[in-house]
Amino acid sequence: MQKVMITISQELLNAVDETAYRLGLNRSQFIRESLNETLNRIRQKEFEALMAEGYQEMAEENLRDAEAYASALLDIEGGTE
Repeated sequence: MQKVMITISQELLNAVDETAYRLGLNRSQFIRESLNETLNRIRQKEFEALMAEGYQEMAEENLRDAEAYASALLDIEGGTE
């Protein structure tokens, strides 16, 4: 595994160390798990946004189809009278 150096405030480092200790993790384990959880949350939000966009597009398409069907039905019913 490659070692990477990052810069954070002493206050944040103290909070990380305290929390990691309470959880029974070392600093590296805590930071890895925290980063993975954050990345997963971001990916999930992005996925949900894409799904919502897709559902919105489908709703608009379904509405157009329903309006076209209703218009065609009115034309058919109007033509038989």
